[in-house]
Amino acid sequence: MYSQNEPPALPPLNPAKILEQDVSIRDIIDLLLEGKKIIFSALGAVLLVTVVYLLLAPRTYKADALLRIDKNKALLAAPLHSEANQSPTEADSPRAQREVEILRSRSVLGKVVDDLDLVVEASPDYFPVIGETLARRHDAHDGLATPWLGLSRWAWGGEKLKVASFEVPDRYLDKEFTLVALEAGRFRLLGPKDENLGEGRVGETVTGDMGEKVPVAIKIDELAANPGTHFGLVRKTSLAAIETLQKAFSVKEVSKDTDILSVELKGRDPEQLAKSVNDIATIYVNATVSWESAEAGQKLSFLESQLPIVKERLEKAEQGLSAYRQKHGAVDISAEAEILMKQASEMETLGIQLKQKYDEQSQRLESAHPDMVATNAQIRRVNNKLATLEKRIRDLPRTEQSVVSLSRDVQVNTELYTSLLNSAQEQRIAAAGSLGNSRIVDFAVTPEKPYWPNPSLLLAIASLLGLSLGSALVFLRHSLQRHDNYPALLEYQVGLPLFAAIPHSKKQRRLAKLVDQGKDREPGILVSQDPLDISVESLRGLRTTLETTLAHHESKVIMVSSPAPGMGKSFVSTNLAALLASIKKRVLVIDADMRNGRLHETFSVAKEPGLSDFLAGKVSLGEVIISLPEVGVDFIPRGSMRLDPAELLVLGNLAETLGQLKSFYNHIVIDSPPILGATDAAILGKHADATFLVVKEGRYTAQELEVSFRRFQQAGIKPNGFIINDMKEGSSYYPYYGYAYNRREKDGKSGAPWAAMGDWFGKRDGNAYLPPIELAETTDDSVGA
Repeated sequence: MYSQNEPPALPPLNPAKILEQDVSIRDIIDLLLEGKKIIFSALGAVLLVTVVYLLLAPRTYKADALLRIDKNKALLAAPLHSEANQSPTEADSPRAQREVEILRSRSVLGKVVDDLDLVVEASPDYFPVIGETLARRHDAHDGLATPWLGLSRWAWGGEKLKVASFEVPDRYLDKEFTLVALEAGRFRLLGPKDENLGEGRVGETVTGDMGEKVPVAIKIDELAANPGTHFGLVRKTSLAAIETLQKAFSVKEVSKDTDILSVELKGRDPEQLAKSVNDIATIYVNATVSWESAEAGQKLSFLESQLPIVKERLEKAEQGLSAYRQKHGAVDISAEAEILMKQASEMETLGIQLKQKYDEQSQRLESAHPDMVATNAQIRRVNNKLATLEKRIRDLPRTEQSVVSLSRDVQVNTELYTSLLNSAQEQRIAAAGSLGNSRIVDFAVTPEKPYWPNPSLLLAIASLLGLSLGSALVFLRHSLQRHDNYPALLEYQVGLPLFAAIPHSKKQRRLAKLVDQGKDREPGILVSQDPLDISVESLRGLRTTLETTLAHHESKVIMVSSPAPGMGKSFVSTNLAALLASIKKRVLVIDADMRNGRLHETFSVAKEPGLSDFLAGKVSLGEVIISLPEVGVDFIPRGSMRLDPAELLVLGNLAETLGQLKSFYNHIVIDSPPILGATDAAILGKHADATFLVVKEGRYTAQELEVSFRRFQQAGIKPNGFIINDMKEGSSYYPYYGYAYNRREKDGKSGAPWAAMGDWFGKRDGNAYLPPIELAETTDDSVGA
């Protein structure tokens, strides 16, 4: 038989429906608003790292130039202007992609490396981490920067080093040498193992013996540095320098089918970049000019070699025709013979042109290619037609046959010779005025601003990354918290009704901090300090429920316990007692946690004498009751420290004492120890009219509540219900249990337009006026919402 009134019956629930509840967008927004400190902390950390990177990262510059590729450039005219040259060739197609590979070739970049001596890398030694940043911020026009703390070994800004030549043995290629600046333009060269290789002056060639056949030789054209400053020197192989240039070099077509190429080069030295890009463009354009000039010259040479042969054949044909006419006199040619001669000449010329076309195609195509087959078929048709014409010519009289044959030879050779002369003249013009198929549209200029790092881009990415990381941490923390999201499901699983859900209170945090610091203050009761706090309004609802539930009891003994420490039961006990006293009830608060009770600190009174002293018979009941008029309640502190509190509760006439107190007080609120930590709560619960379990949002599970409930059941006690304390704004029930008066309305001021939006997101203006307080996690039960 339970000694307490039965809790109200719970309505039947559909657990499957509760378990299948989806997380709404509202829940996600509330969770993010709750974890805004984590999100902004992550955002600040990422932005801080990004800013540090922006300050310390070396600057990378980019120089670019524009090239135009003429895809239909034809330097060379075809030897014969006929259909043999009307078919599309490779020169008629876009050449941009091919030119990109030519620009990136070692033949072009290798000449750039040689012209600008890019095989030598020289750079000053900067102070670790911050040295290069400080040197970059120094204005070179102000001369050399003063070394910090006399550390002249490092470069601090304004240093210059121009190496005219630097030769090392093959064995020491890609090895780092050191050049140390001395007084009056002198310098010292150190080897890879810091061995001294020699000293010299600017403008002189300094050699050093390293035990190899070829000595080290260096010549410096310019040196500006504080005495003692170190520079790093590396002589790279030509192939390594070309590969380094290829990695930093890029060529791309500005847009499709425009044949405009953008040549870009990235590096640390802006002046060197502009020189390198312009040198690459110039070398490429000159190379194309020389290549096409060479091609034109080669074709002109071929044509000039053929001209004497064709001219000799023409002269022989003319001499033969002249001799025949001298021997036989003038021979009249009939109209039919003249027509046959003209047709035969055209066919023979066309046949020669088709054979030239076939020879040109055979250099690019296979014999089975359709173009080759078609040309071959044309040649056969021309030959067949020419054979027919020759047969008809043989039917003419003998004299006409001879004249027609000789005249045809003269006509064909004349046309060929004339065509070769024209082609040779065109090739001479092309070779003399060749400009290549490329043009430099824009030369590279020295970049003024670095290409990387890009502050706006990096800050935007960092902001997005920081917000994403912070949100991920909020969701991770939420997933790792020990709590059940839906109180309705918790009610069903445990079998206890939820009496109240108390929202988080920033004001209570401040009061708890003052208690921990032991400062002089008024009693740390939230009801007294801020009666309009959102948590107080929830406790008023609990007070109303208790008055209704326990209305039939003459005296009402209320025990507040929790599964474990740090749940906020002391906060609920003290503030509930103060609210009961505010409606003209006589209320007594008993700190029954004789081990770790701290209610005396909350009320700013002494802990002795108290409950343990009274139960031990050392003092009377009147001596332990303390009146607190500012709160409106009476209070019994825990008393002196005891090792046997459970025995005192059993043997100390607790029942008789509570009977005496019931005759005077309307309510007796007992703050008991946690039920899972000690048996004291089970002993005290036998004398209570109502028992409540307080759990803190984020620090409980349904299993803990079930175990606590069973522990009370084993002692013959059935708790009336449970209370969720310190619910964050992101909690699912927060908006429903978090109603409170608006302080702005209390002061007679109208709310801001965004106040309604804040309420929709689960925020309450009642908390807005409280200053934020950062506190570590506490296990003190006096810290409530």
